[in-house]
Amino acid sequence: LAQAQAARGRARPSSPKRARPPARARAEDRMAMFQQPVRPQGIVHVEFRAGKMEWDGKKVTPDKRKGKIVLFTSEEETLTHLQWIDREKNEIADDLIVVNDAYFEKIEKVKDGRVYLLRFTSSDKKMFFWMQEPKTEGDEELIKKANEAIGATIPEKKSGGASSGAAAPAAAPAINPELNAVLQQFMASQGQQASRAPPVPLTTVLTPETLTGLLTDEAAVTEMQGLLPEGHRSAEGVREALVSPQLQQSLRALTQAVHSDQLPVLFASLGLDASAIASAPPGADALEVLCKAMEDKYKQ
Repeated sequence: LAQAQAARGRARPSSPKRARPPARARAEDRMAMFQQPVRPQGIVHVEFRAGKMEWDGKKVTPDKRKGKIVLFTSEEETLTHLQWIDREKNEIADDLIVVNDAYFEKIEKVKDGRVYLLRFTSSDKKMFFWMQEPKTEGDEELIKKANEAIGATIPEKKSGGASSGAAAPAAAPAINPELNAVLQQFMASQGQQASRAPPVPLTTVLTPETLTGLLTDEAAVTEMQGLLPEGHRSAEGVREALVSPQLQQSLRALTQAVHSDQLPVLFASLGLDASAIASAPPGADALEVLCKAMEDKYKQ
């Protein structure tokens, strides 16, 4: 009996201690395997596998997630988007609107990796990425395509080295530095309003139900038909566009652009008077400033 008990005691530690993953986690893993990759609705200029890197002002730390950068022009709004997609979750993590105001630059000092900096000419914004493409030979061509598609003016390096990619010859001028300084003050005044409610997403206001109410306005329907692609210029085409998930996604991206340092870029792309930013009172809501500028433009 003693020998049997001892044998059972010795057998217990040999049993596996590793617990099986929860059923829900296993189901999510199986679903992720069969999910279709996120595909933008528009013209894709370039896409490549790349991870994000976090910058705390002193050092850069790599985000180990598998990611992908996609640069495309939306067919709905005709704006150029730069998206970072989490390939593990198959979801869009970052969606930026770029209007001739950003370019990729390789960090030559990094010798143990392929690190690129995304600089913005309209602000001090910086984003770091590390290449996850299996072959290094194609890096330069991918970056060149991205920079040409964005079309920013890339300043020459003081060291005499060539830039990571050539810019398009017809590039828009950078945002006025004085206006950019006013923008920084504007954004700071927003942040100082601790008691302010958080920005209201456009998707909570311009819901599909609200937008379809425009179908009762014949003049509005006629005007919107002219903005649709050939073959979709009908009342039914307008209705489908107003209730489409793509429009809601565009509104989310627009909300992000309005309440960020891309506000002057958005003003420029819409042909609005950017002085409205400078004349906005401290603590003014960025969306309210944008709407007022649009109202003033179309009243003329």
